[in-house]
Amino acid sequence: MFGTRFPNRRAVFFAIVGFVAFPAFAGKRTVKTGNSWEFELEGNPSTGYTWRLDEAASSGLNLVEVAALGYRENTTGLLGAPAQFVFRLTCRSPGEAHLVFLYVGPTGKRSDKTHETWVRCD
Repeated sequence: MFGTRFPNRRAVFFAIVGFVAFPAFAGKRTVKTGNSWEFELEGNPSTGYTWRLDEAASSGLNLVEVAALGYRENTTGLLGAPAQFVFRLTCRSPGEAHLVFLYVGPTGKRSDKTHETWVRCD
């Protein structure tokens, strides 16, 4: 299949299959209409930064309800420890939505951190 140019054909095959077959785990989700799911983005509440939906950069917002639930409680007991910011998405209508989230400071200053997710509502 690969000839003599690729002596370890099995490793090359699995590398290609892993790259092509598994990108769906990188921020894509299929949910039935009416159902919800939660996802977390890492942040640090002690800095004043929080995650926000960028409505201008997102699409399909009429298909999903996005609720910011805030940071999970810090169970480490360490002051300034990172924490998970939680969003709940609920599918309202069938279709696909592309959501962009920004990590924004208390003064409105945006950091370089962003997160994109794609939701297909069935």
